[in-house]
Amino acid sequence: MNESEQKKIASSIVLKARAECRKEKINPYIAIGAFIDEVIRELSTQNSDDKISEFLINIAGKVKSGIYRKNK
Repeated sequence: MNESEQKKIASSIVLKARAECRKEKINPYIAIGAFIDEVIRELSTQNSDDKISEFLINIAGKVKSGIYRKNK
């Protein structure tokens, strides 16, 4: 399975989890915080702290630039 296919499947799984959190009335910040915590724990079994922090800094830069916004 290539990277594009993996991203589509992973996104589908995450969207289902988001829907479940909404159904349970879980605050979106708490839900995403829990997701990020679990992902960081998983990454820490395979990568250095520096590599993980660079990955997160890269994501933060994307957020600041607005690439995740639907309406720029």
